[in-house]
Amino acid sequence: MMISNAQSLKDTMAKVPGVQSVDDIKIKNKTIEYISFNNESLGRLMFRRLKVADSTALFDFYFQGLSEESRNLFPPYPLFSPPPNSVEELYSRIAGWEKDDDWTFLNLTKDERIIGVCLLKRYQPEHPVSGLAVRKEFQGTGLGFILQTIINGQARLLNLKRLYATVAPDNVASLRVHKKCGFEETGRLVPRYRYKDGIQVADGYDVELVRA
Repeated sequence: MMISNAQSLKDTMAKVPGVQSVDDIKIKNKTIEYISFNNESLGRLMFRRLKVADSTALFDFYFQGLSEESRNLFPPYPLFSPPPNSVEELYSRIAGWEKDDDWTFLNLTKDERIIGVCLLKRYQPEHPVSGLAVRKEFQGTGLGFILQTIINGQARLLNLKRLYATVAPDNVASLRVHKKCGFEETGRLVPRYRYKDGIQVADGYDVELVRA
């Protein structure tokens, strides 16, 4: 008997440390719409695909929920690169992304509050990239592994043969999570940029990793 995509993803999540149960999953056009599950230490959590209605909550997550260092390390283009000046500007960027089918951006919520985000972007078909971030007070709780597991699952739904990520060389926790999720270093360093006074400036190099 053929196993459905939803059941396969549910089985994968059930094996993740800290996940007690997976209650409901919806996949539409090979894209995750939502996943409801229970975490041992945090209770009921939900992944939901990003919508324009999330602009206020996402703006709060990015500017209040992340440290400045985390924001510099996680500037997903074009939502936060360059940083939006207002919720209205972020709303407009999300609306633009909704017309594009080469991305998946998922919010991880607890009691309607965004506590983590993860994304998969395929603007270069041969080089799909992933990224994730966890609200500062929830870091160290195992959410990074759960977020990356979900993005790996999304990549499988799309039959992607490879998935890339870039991580700061001194970000030991993120490197550990990615390697635990099956990524290996390619040996390539990728330039990192950030915005200073509205101007994009070089800010070192990141380690490139790939999951095949």
